[in-house]
Formats: sequence, structure tokens, C-alpha cells
Amino acid sequence: MPFARLTYLYLLAISLVLIPLSQQAVAQTTAPADAVEKRSFEYKLTVDGAPNDDIKDLMEQTSRLEQLKNTPVVSVAALKRRANEDIEGFKRVLRSEGYYSNEVDYKLDEDQTPINVVYTVKPGPLFRLTKFDIQFTAKDPIPEAPSLADLDIELGEAARADKILSAQRKVVTDLANRGYPEAQIADQNAVVDFATDAMEVTLTVDSGPLLHMGNLAFEGLEKVEPQYLEDLAEWTPGGLYDTRTVDELRRKYLRTGLFGTVRLKSREAVTGSGTVPITFIFVERDRRSIGVGASYSTSEGVGTQFYWENRNLFGSGEKLRADLTLAQIRQELKLTFTRPNYLTPGQNFNANFDVKHENTDAYTEDSISTYAGFDQKWQENWVLSAGTSLEFSRIDDNGVTNNYALAGLPLTARYDSTDDLLDPTTGFRLGTTAVPYLGLNQVSPNFLRFEADGSTYYPVVESKRLVLAARGKIGMMAGEDADEIPATKRFYSGGGGSVRGYKYQSVGPLDANNDPIGGRSLLEVGFEARVRVTDTIGIVPFIEGGNVYESMVPDFSGEFLWGAGLGFRYYTAIGPIRFDVAVPLNRRDGIDDAYQFYISIGQAF
Repeated sequence: MPFARLTYLYLLAISLVLIPLSQQAVAQTTAPADAVEKRSFEYKLTVDGAPNDDIKDLMEQTSRLEQLKNTPVVSVAALKRRANEDIEGFKRVLRSEGYYSNEVDYKLDEDQTPINVVYTVKPGPLFRLTKFDIQFTAKDPIPEAPSLADLDIELGEAARADKILSAQRKVVTDLANRGYPEAQIADQNAVVDFATDAMEVTLTVDSGPLLHMGNLAFEGLEKVEPQYLEDLAEWTPGGLYDTRTVDELRRKYLRTGLFGTVRLKSREAVTGSGTVPITFIFVERDRRSIGVGASYSTSEGVGTQFYWENRNLFGSGEKLRADLTLAQIRQELKLTFTRPNYLTPGQNFNANFDVKHENTDAYTEDSISTYAGFDQKWQENWVLSAGTSLEFSRIDDNGVTNNYALAGLPLTARYDSTDDLLDPTTGFRLGTTAVPYLGLNQVSPNFLRFEADGSTYYPVVESKRLVLAARGKIGMMAGEDADEIPATKRFYSGGGGSVRGYKYQSVGPLDANNDPIGGRSLLEVGFEARVRVTDTIGIVPFIEGGNVYESMVPDFSGEFLWGAGLGFRYYTAIGPIRFDVAVPLNRRDGIDDAYQFYISIGQAF
């Protein structure tokens, strides 16, 4: 074989052996270098010298180094570029807090891993606000400037940017509430005096024309009658333009539930003082809706609820609603009619018709009832109501069947300052109901039934992720003895709406078969800690207690029964879905089960 060919084969064999070895060697030498590079350019931020912890937190929140911490840098030079951006950002934060003579610098401690980026802050003196003047471009009429107290400005306080900006907004808002809805800030002159550590502010305001509110006008209406909206507004034209009045009227229209959107139509250009019409543009909601719900508890079984509703029957917000309940212990059809703002604003006419069959351990009832009455909103949070009721019922009470006929005069007062119907987190509720009943046949007695209930809600933390809730209820009855009063009108306790952990209506006096017989008085209390773990998941430990008494008022003759448990909540747009498991703490042998659980929508109270 020629020498050249032998040499070529020899070199080829050598290369086949050496190339993989060289690649392995390169990998072994470069991999640690990459790892070192990655470790070298991780960093942490340290801020020294901030005037207080709040400003320090604000600086860290606005820091580009913090915002991009999870985005790796490829070199020290790139790290320095980020750090330099923060110098000006930190200075802006200090100036916004009143420190105008500040100095900010930094150094990199590359000997640490991760690299420590240390900022040294010298805030300098805190500048004070020594002057705050308001001037107007208008010649005639010249508006009266709001006082510094109205603007929440106090001379001598720290010259903080947010206070000054807030005062600007308040100036415009104040004028808009006093006839100048087109007012705006024309110029702002803020002079910082480094010799005296002071700031002087002068606002120049273009107030625009002085306007008065004219007649109401409506656009976009289809099924809603304009006269209904006029009656609801209680409008008197001619007053000074006040944006608060206009905004409140817009919210009032939205609260009717008849409209998807309500907005104020833009005003045409006005020169000089004048009167402008107040025109609202409406988008109506669909008048009709249907819905379905469901619930379950171990003692009450499965329950389903259906409803149909027309929210604008005749064009003036009249509401007709049909509710159908199909459950193991109750079947009920209820028709309700409401005429809002009847005869006088804020007063509603209410009427209902109810057909019901209920079969519980305490009684079996077949009944027909009607009600007609009025409710009136009073002050901000009160609703007062009065009416008359008529009901006929056939009740089987412990094997004895009677036909009852009762006329009633329900009187109710309710107060509600909570922030949500199904999931309140603040405020409290209070309700009282007194119903004198008149018997219309021989077996129907005369008696007075009174009950009061209340609940309160306290957010422990500002985010409202921990809310403490408490409730109480008392009931009393005057008139005949308990066994003479229809079984459906007596007080009962126990179950998902009262003392969880016990069977429905089982808390209180029982007969020889351990069936509830009810009583003439009642007392209940309950406490919950509502913990929101995530935006959609929550847990609720709770404890409740109560009892029913044969006396006219609670005399504590029997043992107060307590139940406790843990609830789980899944928060949805329509309210929380509730799942509660409770155990009776005063379990009675042969009467109470080891546990009860409940599924429904909304909080327990």
C-alpha cells in the first residue's frame, strides 16, 4: 500500500479518537465557567438611608432592579444600566414625598454572590408647603375659592406631590358641585425655595360658565315610561348645576334594575351663564328573567328553587315574580307583585299569594295565604313596612288535625348597612317583626308573635380576607299556651338556618317520640371567622347555640345546645357556594346524629 495512503488512514484513526476527547474536555472546561457566569450576575437590592420604612417600600416597589429580578443580566455592564435607571426613579420618589435636596448613589459589591447592589440615600431636609393660592381666569362672575380645609391642605405640612394633586382634583370637584361643571386647571405654578426648604403653589383655574340645571330629558327608552323616571327623580329645575345631584340620580335609575347602562349626555357648548337640560341616555335590560337554585342538607334533604320574573310589567318598574320550591319537606308556589314609588317616592306597594305544603317531624301543613301592604325607605338604611295578611291552613299536629283561619297585621322594621347581600364583609343588620294575629274561627286563637334578629361583620385586615361575623335572634309570643297556637306559628330551632349540627327544628322541646313541638320563645347566637384563602376559596370555622322555650320569654329552663363545624366557600360572581359540616356539641342519645352537612348559595347569615 502506498505510503501516502497509510499516512492518511493513520491520521484519520487518530482524529476519530481525539475529537470526542477534545469535545468532552471543552464541555468539562466550559460548563463550570457558564455556571460561574450565571451565579455571578444574580443580584440583590439594598436601600440604606431612606427617611422611613414607607418611603423605602415605595422605592423598592418602583425599582427596575426589583421589577426585572427574574430576568437574568448577561454582564456587569447590563446590571449597572439597570442600577442607573433606579437612581432617577428613587429621586422622583423622594421629591414626591417632599425631599427635594436629595442625593442617591450606589455601589456594586461583586465579592458577594449574589451581587449586592447597595444604594445610599441622603434625603436632605423635608420641604414644607408655605403657600397655596387659587386664582381664576374668569372676570365675571368670579367663583368663591374653596378653603384650604376643604382641600385638606394645611400650611406647614410636608410638600408631598399626592396631597397637591389631590387638592387640584378637589378644586375642580368643588366648583362642579357649585354651578361650574366645566371647571379645569389652566396652570399650576409650584416654586421650590432651596434656601428656606419651602414650596409655594399657585393654581390658575378656568372655571367655565356658571350653569343652572334645566328640565330632565330621556333618550333610548323603549318599554319604560318617561313619567315613571320623572316621578322617581323628584326633579325641580332651575337650581345651580351640582354634579353630586346628577350622579345620585343616575345611580338611582341604575338601582331600579331596569337598565344596563345610564349615562349623562354631553352638554353642548355654553357661552356665559345659562340653563342647560339634563339629558340621560338609557340602555334597557331585558324585562324578563328566569333562574334556578338548589340546596341540600342531611336533615332537610334536597331542595330546588325556580323563579320567573318580569321587572317592568306595565312600564313603571312593576315587578311580578313567581317562585316555585320543590323539596323533600316543602312544596311551595309563591306569586309576588311590587309597585315601586306608589303614591309617594320611596314607598312600594307589595302583594303576594302563597300555596304551600310542608311535611316535617313537627307538623304537616297545607295552606293558602295572601298579603298586601306597603314598605317605605327611611333615612339611608332603614326600611319600614306594614300590611295585612289572611291565611287558611290545615295542620296535622301530632296526629290531631285542625283547620285554622288567621288574619294578621305584620309590622316590620329593618336596618342594613352591609356592603353585600350574599357575602357581607362590613356593617351590620337589624330586623324586628311584630304580628298580631286574630283568629277567625273557633279553633284559631288570638296571639302576638314578635321576633328580632341582628348580625354584624368586622373585617380584621384591610384586604377583608379575614372577616369576623356574629348573629343573634330572639323570639317571644304572647297570648295562648303553646299547644293552643298553630304549630306552624310556634318557634323552632335547629338546621342550616339556625343551629347547625342538629336536625331541622330539633333544638327545643320534644314529645314522647322525640319529635319537635316548638315553643313560645326562642334564643339563638352564632359566630363565624370567614377566612379567604385565595380569591375563590375560603374556609369558615363556626359555632352556634340556641334553644326554644314553652314560656312567653326565654327562661333558660332547658339546656342551651351548641353546634360547631367547619365550612368551605367557593366564591363566584353571584355569591359564595357554601358547604358546611357541623357536629352537635351537646349530642343527645337517640336524637342527634354524629354530624350534619349543608350545601347552598350565600353565607349562612
